Amino acid sequence: MPNKLPAGKKYNFFIDDNIFFFNDIQKHCPPSVFDNFYLAGLRKAHEKYGTKFTLNCFWRNSHNPAFDLGQFPDKYRPEFEQNSSWLKFAFHGFAEFPEYPYSRSCPEQLPAHYELLMTELARIVGKDSLIAPVIMHYFEVTPENRIFMRNHGMKFFAVPQGEAIAWNRDYAMYDMPVDAILNLFKDDISGIRERLRRRIAAGKNLICIGSHEQYAWRSYSNYIPSYFEEIDAALEVMAENGYESVYFHEL
Repeated sequence: MPNKLPAGKKYNFFIDDNIFFFNDIQKHCPPSVFDNFYLAGLRKAHEKYGTKFTLNCFWRNSHNPAFDLGQFPDKYRPEFEQNSSWLKFAFHGFAEFPEYPYSRSCPEQLPAHYELLMTELARIVGKDSLIAPVIMHYFEVTPENRIFMRNHGMKFFAVPQGEAIAWNRDYAMYDMPVDAILNLFKDDISGIRERLRRRIAAGKNLICIGSHEQYAWRSYSNYIPSYFEEIDAALEVMAENGYESVYFHEL
């Protein structure tokens, strides 16, 4: 039987495909990880709204294959640990490509990829900074891989369609629609606000919001100049309507 979902207005915020900021920090060796503009932008949002972020990570940078997390130093771990109450890291995949890795391309490799990435993340950010993801790369995984992820703490499983969170007895976890993936709106800030207000008006008390890291970077071909404005708009709507930022896995 599922644990009863808690009452109250709450939201979960994840960002997929994180690897660029690791590459940037490794390259420039700043005194603080928050000298990196991306992490600085997330900290600013946290300080303004109290938002807790989950960064779903890759092992290798598909846009610079010479870099992987094995090259990232562990000297920043104390700083990551000091911010672990609001900045957590989760498994997403070996790399951005190939597409649909754990359902079509290389599903048998998920356990090995998971072990590799989580071992390096523990070294880099500390175990207190780790959390299970709420979404898989390209959503899809095989049934065997879904069981694997459930056994490794995944209690909410994002699905591309649906209106409400629903208990999936086959996997003993919740199927959860993502209410808004911000980068899909591109520069439509009003569209983000409208989407979330519709979900709120429909009576949703648990809302899941997501985005992707690469759109924050000027060097990325599909760079979104208003990336952090999108985040601010979404968080403003949550705050105005009395929603608390939480990690759904900790409910």
